[in-house]
Amino acid sequence: MRRVLHTLSTALGLYAACTGVAQVTWRTDSLMSTWAVQQRLAEVGGTLGRGVVRAVDTDDLYTDLKREAPGIPVFADSNVVLYADLYGEPLREQFRVLLGVSQVYFPMIEKELALQGLPPELKYLPMALSAMNTQAAAANGRGGLWMLTYPVALRYGLTMTGHVDERHDDVKSTMAAGRYLKALHARYRDWGLAIMAFACGPANVTRAQQRSGGATDYRSLYPHFTEGEAEVLPLLMAFIHLSANAGALGLEPIEVMPWEVADTLTATRPMQLKALAQVMQLPLARVQALNPTLCSGEVPTGHPFHVPRLMAPRYATLTDSIQRVEEALAQATAAASQEGTEQLVSVVVEKSIRYKVRSGDNLGSIAAKHHVTVRQIRSWNNLRSDRINAGRTLIIKVKKRELVKPTEPEPQLPEDEGPVNSTTPTTTEERAVKPAAPKPVAATSYTVQRGDTLYRIAKRFPGLTAQTIMEANGISTAIRPGQKLKIPRP
Repeated sequence: MRRVLHTLSTALGLYAACTGVAQVTWRTDSLMSTWAVQQRLAEVGGTLGRGVVRAVDTDDLYTDLKREAPGIPVFADSNVVLYADLYGEPLREQFRVLLGVSQVYFPMIEKELALQGLPPELKYLPMALSAMNTQAAAANGRGGLWMLTYPVALRYGLTMTGHVDERHDDVKSTMAAGRYLKALHARYRDWGLAIMAFACGPANVTRAQQRSGGATDYRSLYPHFTEGEAEVLPLLMAFIHLSANAGALGLEPIEVMPWEVADTLTATRPMQLKALAQVMQLPLARVQALNPTLCSGEVPTGHPFHVPRLMAPRYATLTDSIQRVEEALAQATAAASQEGTEQLVSVVVEKSIRYKVRSGDNLGSIAAKHHVTVRQIRSWNNLRSDRINAGRTLIIKVKKRELVKPTEPEPQLPEDEGPVNSTTPTTTEERAVKPAAPKPVAATSYTVQRGDTLYRIAKRFPGLTAQTIMEANGISTAIRPGQKLKIPRP
């Protein structure tokens, strides 16, 4: 299986290098890393990559999409073609897995859509939003099969607490999504706008309309969404087309059961999933997959949780052991937290970042975004004027606050402690007989050993401090074994 996954990763890397779309495959990448998919790939790994690979025909893509999804507006541009080609050939195995998972969820989704009087083509929407992954989560706060936001989930009755997130419940989130889609269509009276509002948020639709001069169609609006949202709509179009033509393209679904048959129990006290997994000798990923709504890794008192089928009796006999493991984990966490608090301090450091200029950017807006001045940006990038072109990469130096180990005070060095590695310090007597005339600062080399800190290294060289070593090497307090350091002679 490792060989197959490496092949998939290599194909993605090569394709992304040519097209610049690596960031938009995170949905299917996340699906491929789930427990259920990993177990299935281990079973069928030898058959992956075989079969006939047929090129995706995109000559009449718009006409085909209108036939394949008559209930919703469609469009076909270069981005739709790109995704159709990407998942039709280089990432075809990922799409085959997605197709297999979708076939499990489609009957439940279709039933809910029919109940709400919604177009059946909307069943493809979670393919583009989350790759049909109930455990999916995005950096913008969306989560679950339908990637609902926190406010929408609460509005439609889902439980959202510090421990439970029902957006990751496939049935409950689908019921909430159906009601939300119906409300959005009642608001916009247009399925194109309703789908965009569901995928990206009504406020973002309004902003995109303002940027586009009041456009109301898919094709004109989606390029004006922010990065991370704009790809949902062309992905949706591509997945509709590939799903409708899977047989002709040789994209046979890889059957995956996304959930496991389980025993349901109720927690009589708060319990950590990590301790449960450790005591019952189960992979933590498997326990998490069985309990996707437990977002904090803890089962609250009185809340149901799941263990693999027929393992409920084993759990009953190990309850005391689970509690002892939890106590040990809590002690280890407290010790690590205390140690980290004692050893780290907050400092401001300057870092250089790369910013790719987008259409509509100017130096003023870029400077304001990064809290720097236009003059500084021009200086860092050797710009002769304020004019910049979209696509150019700018170097911007920003200040960030980070936790680092503090420089410790210098204690007296014991007489019997000398340096290690490749240098020998000059003794006091030797320094006394040498002329007092100034001499250039020399340096020697030191190789960082496991367990070293700058303070410990400085102790080995009388007259040096950790700060001196940092300045001589242009580094912070972070060092790694094997790193070569210049050790200046005082």
